[in-house]
Amino acid sequence: MKNGWRMMEIDEMDMLGFLRLRAWDATREQEKKKPRQRFIDEVWPGIKP
Repeated sequence: MKNGWRMMEIDEMDMLGFLRLRAWDATREQEKKKPRQRFIDEVWPGIKP
């Protein structure tokens, strides 16, 4: 739905295909939430030495 899919298109899709798309999207969201290495000025941009 958030990518512009309409309910009728989802209803016409096979269930395994729909679940595969949902799993792919969930995996992508989890990758975004993983902690990553950052520099201190990215974390606190307002602090100047």
